[in-house]
Amino acid sequence: MRQFSLLIAFVTLFPLFLLAQSRNAGTIAGKIFDNQNRVPVEYANVALMDSASRKMVSGIVSDSNGNFRLEKVAFGNYYIEYSFIGYEKQRSKMFSVNRKKLIVNLGNLDLTPSAINMKEVNITGEKNMMISRIDRKIFNVQKDILAQTGTVTDILQTIPSVSVDMDGNVSLRGSGNVTILINGRPSVMGTSANLEQMPASMIEKIEVITNPSAKYKPDGTAGIINIILKKERKAGFNGSVSANAGNSDRYNATVQLNRNTGKLNLFGSYGFRQDFRMRTSDLKSQTIDTAKNQSDYLDQNSEGSARNLSHLVRLGLDWTPDVSNAAGVSGTYNFRQVKRTDVADNLYRNDSLTPYDDFTRSMSGKETENSLGLNSYYEHIFDKETDSKLRADFEYQRDSETEDDNYTTIYTLPARPDTNDQTHRVNSSQEYNLAATYNRPLWENSELEVGYEGNIAISDQNQQVQHFDPDSARWITDPEQANVFSSNQTVHALFTTVTCQFGVFSVMGGLRAEEALVALDFISLDTNTRTNYFALYPTLHLALSSGKNEWQLNYSRRVNRPDGEDMNPVPEYRDPRNIFVGNPNLKPEDIHSIEFGYSVKTDNLTLVPTLFYRRKVNGFTIVTYNRIDSVLVTTIDNLAKDQSAGIDFSGSWRPVKILNLNFSSSGFYSEIDASNIGYSANKSTFSWNAKLNASLNITRTTIFQFNGQYRSEMLTAQGMRSPSWVVNLGFRQDLWKKKISIVATVSDLFKSQKMTNRINTPELVQETIRQRDGRVIYGGFVFNFGSTGKKEKESKFEFDNGMDR
Repeated sequence: MRQFSLLIAFVTLFPLFLLAQSRNAGTIAGKIFDNQNRVPVEYANVALMDSASRKMVSGIVSDSNGNFRLEKVAFGNYYIEYSFIGYEKQRSKMFSVNRKKLIVNLGNLDLTPSAINMKEVNITGEKNMMISRIDRKIFNVQKDILAQTGTVTDILQTIPSVSVDMDGNVSLRGSGNVTILINGRPSVMGTSANLEQMPASMIEKIEVITNPSAKYKPDGTAGIINIILKKERKAGFNGSVSANAGNSDRYNATVQLNRNTGKLNLFGSYGFRQDFRMRTSDLKSQTIDTAKNQSDYLDQNSEGSARNLSHLVRLGLDWTPDVSNAAGVSGTYNFRQVKRTDVADNLYRNDSLTPYDDFTRSMSGKETENSLGLNSYYEHIFDKETDSKLRADFEYQRDSETEDDNYTTIYTLPARPDTNDQTHRVNSSQEYNLAATYNRPLWENSELEVGYEGNIAISDQNQQVQHFDPDSARWITDPEQANVFSSNQTVHALFTTVTCQFGVFSVMGGLRAEEALVALDFISLDTNTRTNYFALYPTLHLALSSGKNEWQLNYSRRVNRPDGEDMNPVPEYRDPRNIFVGNPNLKPEDIHSIEFGYSVKTDNLTLVPTLFYRRKVNGFTIVTYNRIDSVLVTTIDNLAKDQSAGIDFSGSWRPVKILNLNFSSSGFYSEIDASNIGYSANKSTFSWNAKLNASLNITRTTIFQFNGQYRSEMLTAQGMRSPSWVVNLGFRQDLWKKKISIVATVSDLFKSQKMTNRINTPELVQETIRQRDGRVIYGGFVFNFGSTGKKEKESKFEFDNGMDR
């Protein structure tokens, strides 16, 4: 404990020492822009030149958004020289750094594309694996070469603080309630089922925003994961083709194309994926009648398979008529089909362990989903020097899903006729989102952003269950299992953020006012609920930087509103003795989140430790209990108290030139109070996870990669979840100046991935062990073609560790 206190004192007081040392030096910042395509230029060379001697004083490379920042610049007179391959070298006006002007913001610095046609130029500059900003961490997944054969779900598993279970459910810092955005906006592609099918090769980078600013919706307990799709902007015609084949008739392929004429950029992509999964489940439970002091026991063993097929198409254009205006439109269409089979053997025994019910229930079904997304934007820059601008975005999302499942139950004990039933589900949803933001500087080194965001989400569900009547040879609809409901949620939000910089210190404060109008109609029960929420969501982000060191302190208030399915009280029968019932009285989660982080960078090492604390009021939890007739009922309820604290530790290290290590570990202490729902008053645990990604450059064109992940035991309201681990391997051979790459991956090398959940309450003791055929082997290629005037993006491949539902 003493060592921990010393660490806190060090990271708190050391910034003050650095601040005192920085008073005789200034900071220079700016942004490199392509003045023809109106896009930032990443990895441009920026040289700080002494105006008297004309010698270079310092240098830096612009980041992925074209920004650069030179710190600890001695007082004097300077100018900037900046350049990049394919552009003409440029020089800024002369400026001074002195006590009256400690911070010099050069604004947007334009680069003009060179008229020379550079046919065979490849840029090999290194892109940082992680970029830390005042409100987010950005992970350049293109650096992770293990992404060619897998899906977005697979690549998320390599991101620090992010975990994905075997069902594809994503969690952040131990919380499963995380908001998934695509290109900064809500999307039907953000569901776990769709992420398991989206090719990872379409991803450029992933942003993890644990304490989002007021600009973003406050939805989600843990924060936001923003997935940025590729959109090539190189001049001319460019593209890439990749194809992979795996065991068990697994195949995937992607085609990505773009045509950039300067003012008009056309882009498109197509992804195909066929997958196959086998999974097993072993459940043992004891239901206890505390009044009679008697128990019933269940042994259930099941085995299932899923064959997935998906097609993903994306088309769009960006139009830049001049340096002050830009507009664009894009569309995404996704078709997904899953064919499933499942066989479950069920054996029930009484208190004396005598079998009294023995039956086998088999299922065959097909699920089909069609998703469509349309996006458009318009942006106008009022002042190019200060980057004052207005931007409007509109999105429309539509999704329809149909599922047909056929069940046969064969009874062994007691002997009785077999039964047949079928379930037909139709789910549909529509979402409209309109956002407008205005940015402008307030004074030197400060910026104001104000905006409005409106969202309308409409969803409908219709489930019908039919039983076959052998006497009449007809299918009879069961009205008790009919589940028809609709939901309509409208959210209006106004927000503002102010960002200021004072020397090495920066602050961003924000406030979001949000009103939510929620209407739920439980048509099957002929009832409805109407709920209105209004709340203010403040955010604060502080940062202090000095040289290669940076400290950050962030706070945000967030909310997690229950969706319609969580509140739907109509029973959903998973089998005759297992049902799920929603809770119409479920309250929204109210979350307060604080984190304190530090980052340090040297030539070969980057370290980013972060302390965090999260407190939830009315936290959600899944509860399973035994009904009087030995039927297990699962529902969702609010906890009296739920809080957690922990530390994230991530970094990268290049001990030798040919080896690069990216590592992360998260440890968090969780404490819950479930006394309000009849369970333990105070229950706590410490859990942790660790990840290691090692890339070995055997030669300049031959790369081997190792990826390992471990998740420790974790607390639940009624028990625990056991630890799990996985090891993946990858290999890539580049040919013909990296125009062609041969890739191979092995996922879950030791077939170690399984999920064990335990429940231990006075009325129910249960253990469930689920496992899948995790070892997936892929081999394939990538072919890049077109102009290479600016940069050549590396191909990548990723492991396949998802489990389709």
